[in-house]
Amino acid sequence: MKQPEDLSTIELPLDAALAKKRGRPPKEDKLSDAERARRYRARQKMRPKGVWNYEQVTTQTRAEIERLLGSAATRPAGEAELVAQWAYGMFLLWDRVTAQRQHAADRDALLALVSG
Repeated sequence: MKQPEDLSTIELPLDAALAKKRGRPPKEDKLSDAERARRYRARQKMRPKGVWNYEQVTTQTRAEIERLLGSAATRPAGEAELVAQWAYGMFLLWDRVTAQRQHAADRDALLALVSG
């Protein structure tokens, strides 16, 4: 409540229900604790177990590039080009990840595979 002659003070609502709460407003689609825990466990299962080595990464990359390029032949021209770019992206990722340990023969073979 303010004095009637005070023109510089604003009126504050006295109703507690209208007052804003502190902090972040709650989301309408918030997750329960059980749902959050279930999602956390699913993410943990997707994480790789153990340590990867150069041979495993190279083998997995070669298999993925061959899978992508094998299905590109049956696709329309636009999709085939996109899939070929994905395969080249796989090569670039392999090239970056294995930059310090690459064997020249592996790099040449994968580059020839994605080049066509």
